[in-house]
Amino acid sequence: MYDSEEFELLANSWRSDTRASTRDNEECAAQIDSDSRSSKKDGFGDHFAVGLTLLCRIRRIGRVLRAARARLGLWSAGLIAGKLAAEMVYYYAGMLPSEFYRVLGDRDSAAFGPLLARCVAVVAVAGACRAVLDYASGVLGVAMRHALTQNTQARYLRRGRLYAVASGRIDNPDQRIAQDIERLARSAADVLSELLLAPFLVAYYTVRCWTLAGVFGPVAIYAYFIVGATATQCVMAPIVRYVVAQEKAEGDFRFHHVRVRECAESIAFYGGETAERERANAALTQVVDTQYRVLWRQLGLGLLTQVFSYMGSTVSYVVIAVPIFLGSYDGLSGAELSSVISRNAFVSLYLIYRFSVIIEQAKRVVELAGYAARVVQLWEELDRADASTDACDVACAAADNAIAAVELSVITPSGMVLVSNLNVHVSAGESLVVTGPPGSGKTSLLRAFCGLWRPARGEVRVPQAGVFFLPQAPYIAGGSLREQLSYPGEWGGCTRSCSDTEASRLLAIVGLAHIIRRAGNMDRLWSVQEWLQMLSPGEQQKLSIARVLFWRPPFAALDEATSALDAAAEAVLYRALSYAAITVISVSHHDGLNAFHKRRLALDGHGGFTLDSI
Repeated sequence: MYDSEEFELLANSWRSDTRASTRDNEECAAQIDSDSRSSKKDGFGDHFAVGLTLLCRIRRIGRVLRAARARLGLWSAGLIAGKLAAEMVYYYAGMLPSEFYRVLGDRDSAAFGPLLARCVAVVAVAGACRAVLDYASGVLGVAMRHALTQNTQARYLRRGRLYAVASGRIDNPDQRIAQDIERLARSAADVLSELLLAPFLVAYYTVRCWTLAGVFGPVAIYAYFIVGATATQCVMAPIVRYVVAQEKAEGDFRFHHVRVRECAESIAFYGGETAERERANAALTQVVDTQYRVLWRQLGLGLLTQVFSYMGSTVSYVVIAVPIFLGSYDGLSGAELSSVISRNAFVSLYLIYRFSVIIEQAKRVVELAGYAARVVQLWEELDRADASTDACDVACAAADNAIAAVELSVITPSGMVLVSNLNVHVSAGESLVVTGPPGSGKTSLLRAFCGLWRPARGEVRVPQAGVFFLPQAPYIAGGSLREQLSYPGEWGGCTRSCSDTEASRLLAIVGLAHIIRRAGNMDRLWSVQEWLQMLSPGEQQKLSIARVLFWRPPFAALDEATSALDAAAEAVLYRALSYAAITVISVSHHDGLNAFHKRRLALDGHGGFTLDSI
């Protein structure tokens, strides 16, 4: 227990140590809002297709990448230029066999040595080009991932957006950010560089093929490509939906194991290992079944692309044979004819190869379409959250040092009425306790006060700085003890750091002075798992109260934030909040806390309520 003199000393220290600074986010906010407005035109929802929908999604992704200004255009241009230069080296290497045929056919030993030296040098340069291009493609993929992830996190981890999206209709937003964006960037770097380069190479080798084999060569190869491309489009269109389903199943399976790890102690107390194993096996079965379905549908696509690829050599023989049988090369010797056949074969085969590369990209395009769908779905959900938050801001007006509900009605997403026509005014110093049976809407009412839920009707008026909210289950972040006390690091437009003296006083007030020794020092870093093992549930709640005392908001909402503590410990914490001039709105079932509140709001669970003085 601490007497009033010590509490007053602490209050004076708080008043003298306050430091606030406003963070300038106007440029970032303008960029995000601009992207939100432009993206609302592209609501594709649950459409999974390789066509116009994919192109529109890629266009939106491109807008985000351009806005990032991460020199991606420079990297992309460099990669394409490098591929063009490499293609020149490959072309020169492809012409070498025809020279070998000529030299060997003429038995020209003097020319063989220099030709062999050129061949070794060209092959070495070609190998180096391939390695450098693979590196450049990887760097481009990493840069794209960084830009896309940073943009998505900037929108996702914003006040009012995180809760709306995490509790919304899309699955596994964490997987979409951490995994799907990475796969999207890697696939895009590989696929787009090939497809953007394809027109230049196809045009060049078309001209070369026309020159060497006449009009029949390009016409035959183009007809072959059109047939293959049409068949591939028909086969790959239905696969995108299954790729999306596979990613969802993977996310659900991973989330189950994350949940088991986080709740290992509770599961062990219940003896629920068998039940969790059965649930994990069910989730695994869903993953495996989805993978089998994807593989089965990719089998047809793989058969088609592979047959198209290998059949290209047969088409090239036909292209080469026609001018030979028509007598176009009757005047050539055997060595010269071998050289021409080698040259024609390379040009025809390489033109077919470029078309085959386009066809073989079908599988990657399918995966790209699946990843793009999941990422853009997340952005579309963020668009809806932006609109919902804007509407909630309208419903939550600013008030002068008070919290007020005016004709407030709160309804669950399922349509259940929790509170109807509530009028209450909580001024500074007039703390309010909210009671009621389980499920009566106590926590939902606090969500409305804190701006997490949009009221169905009426208006919530809160101070400009907002309301500091403490849930029943404390949030423990990774980092140092100093960072735990000052979490979230910025609140109400202010950024503060916690000094050693203030930290020691705060921890002493809430009964956690021993934690300094346990943590080693104020700045030693600990993981989330280590903090959870270090602190009991009651100590975690005390640490949460210490955060409120550190930030000293005018108003704080406590959702059974001391439920793991005994009555004496609760009294110490509430007395500290009172001395810090923090007005609280508490959800509690403990009658002992009535002494720290002026009024009681009792909800009946059917939309009704009573408001009494204590």
